[in-house]
Amino acid sequence: MAYRKAKVDLYYSSHASLDAIADYEDELQANLTALLAKIEGEDELWVTQADFLGDWTLAAKSVDMLPDKSEGIHSWEQFRKQHGNGLIFSSPADEWAHACSLLADGPKPQKPKAEFRVMAKCSLDFHVLSTLWMLEVGHLFDAGLTACAYGNRLRRKQDDKGMNPLSLGSFEPYLKPFRDWRDKGITAMRTALEADKKIVALTADVSSFYHELNPGFMLAPGFVVDVMGLELSPSQAKLHRLFIQALRAWATATPLKRGLPVGLPASAVVANVALVELDRIVEQQLAPLYYGRYVDDILLVMENGASFRSTAELWDWVFARAGGKLAWADQERKQVGFQPAYLSDSQIRFANAKNKVFILAGEPGKTLVDAIAHQIHERASEWRAMPRLPRSASHVGTDLLAATQRDGEAADNLRKADALTMRRAGFAIKLRDFEAYERDLLPDAWRAHRRAFFRAFVQHVLVLPQFFDLAVYLPRVVRLATACEDFEALRKIMRALERLCTQLTEHCELGIKACPSDSVPPTTKLMTRWQKQIYATVRESVSAAFPPRLSKDGKAAWQAHMDGYLPALDVAALLDWYLSPKGFQAQQARLFSFDLAHMPFRFIGLPQEMVAQRGIPARKTVAACAHAAELLPDTVLDGTRHLAQWIRFKGLPHGLLFATRPYNLAELFILNKAAYDAAQHEPMQAVVLAVRGFKLGDAAPVFDKHDVLQIPNGQPKRSYGIAVSSWKTQMASWTASVMRMPDPDVDRYARLCHLLDGVIAQPQNSRYLVLPELALPAHWFIRIARKLQGRGISLITGIEYLHASKRRVRHQVWAALSHDGLGFPSLMIYRQDKQRPAFHEEQELERLAGLELKPDRVWKTPPILQHGDLRFALLVCSELTNISYRAALRGKVDALFVPEWNQDTETFNALVESAALDMHAYIVQCNDRQYGDSRIRAPFKESWQRDLLRVKGGITDYCVIGEIDVQALRAFQSSHRSPAKPFKPVPDGFNIDFSRKVLPAGEG
Repeated sequence: MAYRKAKVDLYYSSHASLDAIADYEDELQANLTALLAKIEGEDELWVTQADFLGDWTLAAKSVDMLPDKSEGIHSWEQFRKQHGNGLIFSSPADEWAHACSLLADGPKPQKPKAEFRVMAKCSLDFHVLSTLWMLEVGHLFDAGLTACAYGNRLRRKQDDKGMNPLSLGSFEPYLKPFRDWRDKGITAMRTALEADKKIVALTADVSSFYHELNPGFMLAPGFVVDVMGLELSPSQAKLHRLFIQALRAWATATPLKRGLPVGLPASAVVANVALVELDRIVEQQLAPLYYGRYVDDILLVMENGASFRSTAELWDWVFARAGGKLAWADQERKQVGFQPAYLSDSQIRFANAKNKVFILAGEPGKTLVDAIAHQIHERASEWRAMPRLPRSASHVGTDLLAATQRDGEAADNLRKADALTMRRAGFAIKLRDFEAYERDLLPDAWRAHRRAFFRAFVQHVLVLPQFFDLAVYLPRVVRLATACEDFEALRKIMRALERLCTQLTEHCELGIKACPSDSVPPTTKLMTRWQKQIYATVRESVSAAFPPRLSKDGKAAWQAHMDGYLPALDVAALLDWYLSPKGFQAQQARLFSFDLAHMPFRFIGLPQEMVAQRGIPARKTVAACAHAAELLPDTVLDGTRHLAQWIRFKGLPHGLLFATRPYNLAELFILNKAAYDAAQHEPMQAVVLAVRGFKLGDAAPVFDKHDVLQIPNGQPKRSYGIAVSSWKTQMASWTASVMRMPDPDVDRYARLCHLLDGVIAQPQNSRYLVLPELALPAHWFIRIARKLQGRGISLITGIEYLHASKRRVRHQVWAALSHDGLGFPSLMIYRQDKQRPAFHEEQELERLAGLELKPDRVWKTPPILQHGDLRFALLVCSELTNISYRAALRGKVDALFVPEWNQDTETFNALVESAALDMHAYIVQCNDRQYGDSRIRAPFKESWQRDLLRVKGGITDYCVIGEIDVQALRAFQSSHRSPAKPFKPVPDGFNIDFSRKVLPAGEG
């Protein structure tokens, strides 16, 4: 179980070796058995040996263009102003050459300083030991932290007693705690200012925290017993000792000779715990309005009762209450030191250059806080948005340049003085959009945009000094190029890397962060170590994303640009490089089998229409785990067996047992067609426990004894906003889906993203988004549904034909409905078959491809869904003409949703108007834009009120939001005799279903 968690932690770290993980898992039982024997043995020296510890490597940190800041010049901009000639270069490469010559020819010749960060390259045994330590010991230390510590907290059981052994990964997802840490501070400031208080806000972080913190304090009884109040059992004490000794031994083997391994996930727990006394001082002695710590980033908000006039005054006030544990660390008062007794051999310094103090009061204070909150909201909106590419490929470079430039961006929290984090975020958003296109579209559909992106990446990112800021994204760009068979771009990226390495060697002075200059290894050794790491990462990225089957164009591109290529600068990389596509394809299949490839392993089990098949190798290449029963507990084995049956695997594949990207709940509901039947509740519980690590409680969606699908979702609401789309699917797209050919409408995905962005931007009005019949390809559905779920919007849409065996197709409407019955927001997927084709549809399916429409699941009366407090049913287009369906629903539903692709709007106009009255319910009709008449019809008494919305025509796609008042309708129907208004009296023979009854409405 420790390995299962360690694998996920390692996969998501920035410098994981995929090959090393695969090699270890190949011999998993032997490796874990040998490690257990060492842990249980009497000898403890093995944790200090090099083969256990692994190695260290380097990661790019930053390039300082002006390392020598003497003579009153404090920045590169200042130096360039004084010594340059005002030239502005469009080419970053030319600008770099000019900058280097300026520095070399200056009054005091110097070179730019390229700084690296020491990173851990620990053995897999070390990773497993450290995860075992977190499971057995680390969680006890983590439990001693208060709620003010937000970052790197361990995933705990629901009763808070220890870590959850079944959850994948050791830590809570980082995004929500980070947002909470930041947003609660801003809320505290806003609340205090609105109460007319004068406040002071302090932000600070520790300089080189991981590199300066020595882990020896974790063994001192003065810390473990006196500070943390822990009593470890003999077995816990031994495991604790082994882990801390290993940390110390690893540090002594690096040039720094101290610090924690950056890249070993368990280091985060040690780092968090080291500042526990700081938390106690602030919370108990300073009585702040708000205090939050995100690892080593601190945000403190206090009342400004002492009327501080300077930063020094504020710090002196804090020192007076800190019991001697906080003080100035230098005579110039430039650094604040945190020095409790247990950290006597570590240097914990808050550098004043990064510390910020804000004195806030009155309206100007509110304005500043509002400005910060607005910036946060703007950036969050960009992340929430659907993927967006520029309309023209010629604008891609402009967009990328804007996202990566070194100035002109506002900071999104109180302590970002420079724009580095914003630049990274800007580039990450652009890259995410391209990755979404790669998943959702065929490479040919957006080739021009992609090639423009790679050109801009080579010109503006793979150059100094920009590359050091954005180096972390290189593997993702390499994967994107490889997966799309852009081998010409891949070769250009490799050439640019070689050029960059040469420039570093020739033009730069090299250094290591937090390392004294006399301990820095020679330049050649530094470059060799860094090149080895970067080329290994590139090779693994190419392997992970290599297409299992190259297209004809892909083969030609490989022959033209990559055939015979060998990395020129690194011997190890040269020896490991595969000489032909077959070598890369074999490695991709191996990585895929262990869920380490670019394409997640789980995609092999999803219906083919739901995922692009390009990155999925043949099933025969999937490796089953031979020793699963000896390695894992029954809870994991039982659930995985059910799952393997659902996706038709005989054995238990590594990719399911040790998944890095397991099935989410929505996908599990799709895999198990009978997921909502009571008989399937136990298997579903077993699978969710094995795959996601939590119990699917009694509040999970299920069909009740009346055959109503119950989906718990929040508190009952009086009314619901429904966004009815006016969306056009081209006839050619319909034909392509019938013929299983590429979609000829190249703008369709961009149009859809634009439409959805409008809905996402105004979520407060919409609870449901409805799209027409056959509106979406199935493989777009989950991504879109999850985006909408993030804004509390459920999706109801028709799906393109799903092809089955024997020349049959399914025609379905899918609903992605938000669900909170599990104690957290989740998504459930409901699929309903159209039972019979419309007359013209049947003819066209036969004429074009000899296909027959047959439902996957047959029903006699339309299924009813209770989503939260809204009870509704779904019918697809021609099914509305079936009078028995409408009769079966009368009195039982609040609303009927009808996705359509229908040109006979006159007939359906009469049907919709009639259905609203004879069913006495809201009818939501959503037709394709080219025919229109999408509407929400209600059984109101006054004829002018009956169309809550009605739309037709237009040359662009759009949404209109209407609101249905469910409680008013139920209250009206719950009377024995209908009141005079606001609705028409219920029709003869109408009986309201008992579960819909509420307190009747009074007259008037």
